Amino acid sequence: MSRDDQIVDFMEVLARQLRIRERLATTRWRTADKVVETAAYHCLFRLNEAPARSGELAEALFSDPSTISRHVAQLVKLGYVRREADPNDGRATILVVTESGAKRVAELKIRRSEELQKMLSDWDDGDLDTLTRLLGRYVDAAERSLIEYNAMPAGSGKG
Repeated sequence: MSRDDQIVDFMEVLARQLRIRERLATTRWRTADKVVETAAYHCLFRLNEAPARSGELAEALFSDPSTISRHVAQLVKLGYVRREADPNDGRATILVVTESGAKRVAELKIRRSEELQKMLSDWDDGDLDTLTRLLGRYVDAAERSLIEYNAMPAGSGKG
């Protein structure tokens, strides 16, 4: 099989995976009082790692600031995130996960882990290690490519 054929095969598998991801991105998960878009949970998971300004969060998630703002507003309303004065600049605010938000992240991590355990139950440890290593390499390359693409000056092929 040629390298071109391998790339075509990979693109077909990746397209299938992206369709699944798009479907999941439009899925809404129920909470006790609301539904939350899956994409909003990406914000919550990232903020659970460290507080951030809204713009920093948008940059970290490769997302539009207005989209992040909408998701953060939903998370604040649910009590998962709160706004605090930025200790480095009192005029700005940072987004901080609340205790309730951290609990929700922990619940979702358990749920996600259980689902992956079921999906990969017939995989041996070596196959799972190989998948993780190779997918990690692919994601690293994709992130580098996206960063380089976003750094291109206007009119240089971007768009």
